[in-house]
Amino acid sequence: MLLLSGTLPTNDVSIVVGQVRLDGETMRIGNTEVHVDTLSIGATAMMAAALRTTQALGIEPPMSVVAGDLGDGAGSKMVYKYLTEEAASLSPSTVTLHYILPLRKEFLDFVEMADYWEKRPFLIADAGALLIAKATRTCDKFDLFTPDAGEISFLADPDAGHPAYVKAALFAIDTSQVPELIAQAYSAKNAPHYLLVKGPTDFVVEDGKIIHAVSEPNIPVLEAIGGTGDTITGIVSALISGGFDPIKASLIASRSNRLAGKLCNPTPATKVFEIVSHIEQAVRATIDEL
Repeated sequence: MLLLSGTLPTNDVSIVVGQVRLDGETMRIGNTEVHVDTLSIGATAMMAAALRTTQALGIEPPMSVVAGDLGDGAGSKMVYKYLTEEAASLSPSTVTLHYILPLRKEFLDFVEMADYWEKRPFLIADAGALLIAKATRTCDKFDLFTPDAGEISFLADPDAGHPAYVKAALFAIDTSQVPELIAQAYSAKNAPHYLLVKGPTDFVVEDGKIIHAVSEPNIPVLEAIGGTGDTITGIVSALISGGFDPIKASLIASRSNRLAGKLCNPTPATKVFEIVSHIEQAVRATIDEL
């Protein structure tokens, strides 16, 4: 079973735990409806994409734990507390941490506790979660990161404790130099066994070696649509929880995310939930091709 975690941009810090469901553009986590205004932002895009992927695979829907957080950390603390103290009772095989404030103590409490679960889960980090993993030197506690080009620049800089302090030379590197950044991230021990680096070309990486570089279908307009990186994280999380090995899951996620974008005939005004509606079809088609 897949457990997804993150925060929502609301002032309601109540913790919500439950299965993810979608009805059109209405998302529910357990019995709680997620407001329509948040449905194209961060964790919700990841959760919707993961749900559509589990439907393609015919497996149980993902569970999610979320809380509202507008930057004061109250919601993030509640999510970390749940992960540390209660998540083990669900026995998830895969746990993904997404948009969540990088709170050092709370993060380390969870990472350390995961080692004591009856069966240690496959741990995935994106966004704020991978940043705090690097800052606390716990990248090796994770199994997969899903960074974009900016985040891989941060991982590649051995000295930066925050993305704002990435060396200018690294920050200026264009996307064609992402392979160099990947090598630097591994050299600095700032990457787990697997990476799925998102961008105009997606890179599937194992222990510093690029296994796949995916650039087709090439839909440039997708780069301007917020949330398309979050959907890849949701897809790969669901595939791994469904039994795919991390390399194949990453390859399928990259290709199917692009195909879903193509199927919706996107424009710069397209919302990520329009792409999500095609993910189930895209995942099935991509699996059939491989």
